[in-house]
Amino acid sequence: MGDSYAAGLGAGNQIQAFDAICLRHNGAYPVLLNGHLQPRPSKFNFVACSGDTFPFIMQKQLQPGYLRPGWGDRPEFVTLSMGGNDIGFKDLVTLCIYFIPNPMDPFMECGDALARSQRLVNSLDFVNAAISVIIATLRQGTTRHGKSFKIYVTGYAQFFNEKTTQCNSVSFRPDFLKQMLKAKQYLTIGKRRALNKLARDLNAGLREAVMKASFGAPGRIFFIDYDRQFEGHRFCDRLEPNPNDAETWFFTYGANQAAIADFLDSIPQVQEVFSGHSNRTMSYAALLQIIAEAAGNNKEKRDILVDLTRVFHPKLAGHRIIERRLRGVVMATRARLPPALVAPVVDAETS
Repeated sequence: MGDSYAAGLGAGNQIQAFDAICLRHNGAYPVLLNGHLQPRPSKFNFVACSGDTFPFIMQKQLQPGYLRPGWGDRPEFVTLSMGGNDIGFKDLVTLCIYFIPNPMDPFMECGDALARSQRLVNSLDFVNAAISVIIATLRQGTTRHGKSFKIYVTGYAQFFNEKTTQCNSVSFRPDFLKQMLKAKQYLTIGKRRALNKLARDLNAGLREAVMKASFGAPGRIFFIDYDRQFEGHRFCDRLEPNPNDAETWFFTYGANQAAIADFLDSIPQVQEVFSGHSNRTMSYAALLQIIAEAAGNNKEKRDILVDLTRVFHPKLAGHRIIERRLRGVVMATRARLPPALVAPVVDAETS
């Protein structure tokens, strides 16, 4: 269950060739986990969906729905990635990294997005919303499988090496849509620190939600922090920009920017929204839907849609590390240890 990190956006091959909504890929860590577990679960339901927030997970992923398969009859456990979209992940990436205007608010700046996301992630509302998803998931799983049902909540990794100075003069601003972009900005130490802090605070909020939800269900809800295991594989650990660096475990825009530019130039609505000469605004989800419809059943254009949306998501190598970390926790807790012996928070630092 969960968002695009659980859906594996960009990792491996797309599972449903013409799924323009959830963009599930076969290199996602839940898929890898299912292939490695012994004994294997009797059934695997992949309901994670790119772009989903707390409300969408509650309203759709816990129920059968369009492009979201229903739960099995007796689910043993669930993995859950959530929270990034609820604090404005798309705004942070597009405004602070790629400097693409927000289609809903063309006057929003990176500082505005950072301040808003910081307020959201540090709010009690964020923690309470995460608890609500966990409790609803626990209730449904318990109803179907009993009190041995478990939930594994995964965190997020920091994107940057924030200490090096080599990225201070680097910009990730893409070449496509360059006539529509804000002035070039740079990945300064201050900006990298601010974005990394949000990732740490996001993990802290999820960790707190898991701890609080665990009070009534000891030994059944776990938080897996894999951030430390991305050390040495973040942006700015080596010379940038270098989208083909296999040792960097996050996607960015690569050599296909000309193809992206040609495709987007062919969509009048996209040009209208970003031209600065229109009063029309729309959400990112609505804009992506327009792009998906323009792609139709053309595989080449569908691949461009994935390339456009996968930025700052883990590559397959990253998903393999997340899966390995998660598998160790799942196997240990599958052994039915007494609840007192199983900590609800499993930090990467303790591995």
